[in-house]
Amino acid sequence: MPADEVRVRVENPAGSGSGVSVGGRPNRYCPRGCPVRPCRVHPAAGASLTRPRLHTPRQCPNPAFDFRLAGQYHLAVKILQRYALRQFVPPFFLAILVLTFVLLMDRLFLLADMLVRKGVAVANVSEVMVLSLPFVVQICAPLGTLIAGVISFGRMAQDNEIRVIRAAGIRIVRLFIPVAFACLLLLVAMVGFNGYIVPESQHRVRNLLTDVARKKPAMRVREGVFMDDFPGYMIYIGSMDERHSTVRNVAIFETGASKGTPGFVTAPRGDISYTADDGYMVMTLFDGEMHELVDAETYRRLLFKRHVINVAMDDELVRRDREYRNDEEMMLPQLAATMKQLNKDVGDLKRKAAEAGKKAKLSEPDRLKYDELQSRARYKGLEAVRYDVELQKRLSLAFSAFFFLLFGAPVGLLLRRGGVGTGFIIGLVFFAVYYVLLLAGENMAESGKLSPFVGMWLPNIILVLPVTELFLRAFYEKSVLRLVGLRI
Repeated sequence: MPADEVRVRVENPAGSGSGVSVGGRPNRYCPRGCPVRPCRVHPAAGASLTRPRLHTPRQCPNPAFDFRLAGQYHLAVKILQRYALRQFVPPFFLAILVLTFVLLMDRLFLLADMLVRKGVAVANVSEVMVLSLPFVVQICAPLGTLIAGVISFGRMAQDNEIRVIRAAGIRIVRLFIPVAFACLLLLVAMVGFNGYIVPESQHRVRNLLTDVARKKPAMRVREGVFMDDFPGYMIYIGSMDERHSTVRNVAIFETGASKGTPGFVTAPRGDISYTADDGYMVMTLFDGEMHELVDAETYRRLLFKRHVINVAMDDELVRRDREYRNDEEMMLPQLAATMKQLNKDVGDLKRKAAEAGKKAKLSEPDRLKYDELQSRARYKGLEAVRYDVELQKRLSLAFSAFFFLLFGAPVGLLLRRGGVGTGFIIGLVFFAVYYVLLLAGENMAESGKLSPFVGMWLPNIILVLPVTELFLRAFYEKSVLRLVGLRI
């Protein structure tokens, strides 16, 4: 359709003789203010018994165009669009602040433990908290658009502002356009945010926690593993009670050249404490044994009731930059390059496996080589899928910043409730469903049951039909279900 043939509905200006309503609805006119078509059954009645006739400006018999009326209409639409955008922005930032605080609660307990019990400097604790924010904002931004859509459009519907706007002949979808455009800009920003800022912050916070753990080895005292973070010792602890600072089934191996400590110490129980200046971790062991090889022919075994070992701790935090990054810490170019290399390796291994498969029937070594190449190709393929899943996950979360608005705004209009509590409840319930579907798709994609694209976009694919139904009902008073013959 040409640009000058766009159908527009504007009420007839005052003074026109054909402004009588028909069936309780006001007649509509084209922007040129021409009268409606007279009724063919009752031509004498003139415009009192007429039906609205919509036509394009090119078909209009009235050559005069009322620029003043059209300008007033578009000015009113612009004012309402700015008003809708102003109603959307404050709830959006409020939702992000509240949700960020809630999601950071578990990290706040860890940070408080680092500050109070472990003696980590305030600057380092603050840096960990700041570096943890991007990962939380990655989730809170889409939720903010959903909650803000419910609150802003629900409040306008609750206060009958939507009804007044419709009575003025303005379509409600015109109010949605600037909000949708703002969320599209947010979508583009979230692609860059999820692709560059979030992985970089994840990499830095992991490096910082590793460096802090080396400075404060007690932060990494774990059960059931051999720990070599302590200078001069390798320590194994079977079980640990952090509340009472007691340990059980302890084994300590000497790795340094210290002469005052035996080479191998075992004890069924013990305590852990620290000196006043945090320079040493003091391990007090009870009812244990010392084992030491004195020379090639002499082995010494001693029993003790109580034995104390002082483990030196570093006083300064040494910051190290580690080049290794896992899939969650890689930026978009690094993910793409890694996936390209892995796919190339998979292709080479499959080609070599095909060549070895031709010789597999000839000898046992060739068959073993064929099985090895097949296994390596399979594991390389799973690794490539894991990186592809991470890439699709970031894009899917970025798209949800716009997709959630398509759900939140119609729900607010249909429920006619714009309270903050209503917005948060609806937002959290919808996000819970979305996130469960996202995790299910991620598991199926990593196991090979679904492709990475389908697995990570599964929530959007499943929810697109109900979101479309709500959007059409709220803004166009239509229904997909009615089009297929269902009445709901």
